Amino acid sequence: METEVEMEARNSQSALGNDQLDRLMTSDTDKEKQDETIDYPNTEVDLETGDISIPGRQDQSFSPLGVIIRVRQSCDACCKSNQDRLKQVITNILLLGYLAYFVYAMLYRFGDEGSVRLMVVTLVVAMGFVVRTTFRKLGPLVSSSIQSTSCFKQLKDQFQKRRLQLQRIIGVVAVLAIFIYILIDVVIQSPSSIVSAVGMFIFIIVMFFFSKDPAKVVWRPVLWGLLLQVIFALIVLRSPWGYDAFDWLAQRVTEYLRHSETGAKFVFGPAHDQHLFAFSVLPVIVFFSASIAILYYLGWLQVLIRGLGIVMQHSLGISAMESLHAAFNIFVGWGETTTFLKPFFDEMTLPELHTVMTNGFATVSGSTLVIYHMYGAPANHLLSASVMSAPAALALSKLFYPDESIRTSKVNLDKKGYGQNIIDAASVGAIGATSIVAYILVSVLAFFSLLGFCNATLEWLGDRVGLTPPDYPVLSFQLICSYVFWPLVFLMGVEPADCHVAARMVGIKTFINEFFAYEDLGEVIRNGEKFRNFKGTWNLDKTGNIIMDTPGNATVLIGGVMSHRSEVITTYALCGFSNLTALGIMIGALTAVAPSRKADIVRVSLRALISGCMACFITACVAGLLTTD
Repeated sequence: METEVEMEARNSQSALGNDQLDRLMTSDTDKEKQDETIDYPNTEVDLETGDISIPGRQDQSFSPLGVIIRVRQSCDACCKSNQDRLKQVITNILLLGYLAYFVYAMLYRFGDEGSVRLMVVTLVVAMGFVVRTTFRKLGPLVSSSIQSTSCFKQLKDQFQKRRLQLQRIIGVVAVLAIFIYILIDVVIQSPSSIVSAVGMFIFIIVMFFFSKDPAKVVWRPVLWGLLLQVIFALIVLRSPWGYDAFDWLAQRVTEYLRHSETGAKFVFGPAHDQHLFAFSVLPVIVFFSASIAILYYLGWLQVLIRGLGIVMQHSLGISAMESLHAAFNIFVGWGETTTFLKPFFDEMTLPELHTVMTNGFATVSGSTLVIYHMYGAPANHLLSASVMSAPAALALSKLFYPDESIRTSKVNLDKKGYGQNIIDAASVGAIGATSIVAYILVSVLAFFSLLGFCNATLEWLGDRVGLTPPDYPVLSFQLICSYVFWPLVFLMGVEPADCHVAARMVGIKTFINEFFAYEDLGEVIRNGEKFRNFKGTWNLDKTGNIIMDTPGNATVLIGGVMSHRSEVITTYALCGFSNLTALGIMIGALTAVAPSRKADIVRVSLRALISGCMACFITACVAGLLTTD
């Protein structure tokens, strides 16, 4: 047993050991603190850079790494303090370099199409830069100085009081001038154009009769929408400079989009053109989507959208959201516009929701325009149809689903969501096109198969009752459409001999998809070129095909032919997403964006589809009115 004295001795030794350990640890800690807080009497601190120089210690700034770091810090500080000056210097150097190149290019070779293209692009960009800089620098100052004058206030008050009268006077004068011009320059030369004018009037009356509430129709947006459409059609179809400008623009766009073949060839191989639709057509959509994203990131596309939106807003008297959405749909499809519309869905009235859906049905995206052109449709008419359908969609929407209240909601077209730089914007645009490509690919695959089954079934049913060649044409979906839509295409101005062919395409576009219709139209346009160059004898069989008697064997033009005027009218009539396939897709897409408005979206969807179809038909009427053989 351990005695009490031994226990006390052991405890005291343990305590002594702990005290020594604590003193040792404390001395080490105090030493570290003393090293950290030691006072150097000659320490110097640079207040600008924060550098500390301590005598007795080695100066790291004279080592190689220290010198590099100090130079880098000095460069960063200099660049930050002179950031605006550096940007201005770099900009001036680039501008001077381009100016030198432009002058040399004009002196080296001037007069061909390439020199004109270079000059036009340079002047447009320079004018846009000057206007933007002027408004940014002097706009607020000039606006505030003008608005502060008493004379301006009086003029503004007088304008507000007489604005409606001025709009009515301008509208009446414009209508009379256009009517006289069309009567003298169009109707006298081509009396058949009157049919298109009558058809447009009948379509408007029918839409008014079946309107949601005819008593609430406000005619200002309806009449001004049609007036803007006719004015633009006069520029494109009747003026030589307008037609040449759009034809030149269409050629440049086509030439630009052909560069998508480089990417398609790299991904799918040299034989990619053997699978035209999957490996040649669809890559164009990705390329075009990336290009649109870059233009939107740079802010150039917003300038066009705002300009067109302001024109439609002040002339039609509609909300900013509706006008900007219609202008947006000229360049991109309805799917891309849901992003900037998302904050407004909860506040939209039913007429505004109807207008948004009508805009989507009546117009097409720029990427699909390229596909239609690759099928054979004329590119210049496709571009003008895309622009003309925007005011027509607004006019028909306000006629078919009237709205007395007009909200002036503000829309911000910023570049949020389009990347941090040009490369990122191109990537965002290309990736965003995957949904469009998937929609087109799956739709074409599914509905081609369904159309094949439908035609096989109809052919079997026709055979049961004797409707077989050569006495009768094969019973098919296209044949039924050629009779059902015959009166509609006749009212658009299509020549009676071509109505069955055009009606077949309009029916396919309305019930299935516009891709099928434009493929049919492209084949008919190519048939027309062959037929107009043929000098021999020919005959028309009961199926609508043309048989040309050529030496050795007969050449059959499957699908028939149409006149040039009928081809143009049909091109405008088909240019829109208004079909039953798009109806289901649009309901699903808008419901996903605004699930709380699902009932309202379904409620106005069918009327919006009809408005979109009629907007395309009225656009075709305007084209038929101003197009001669």
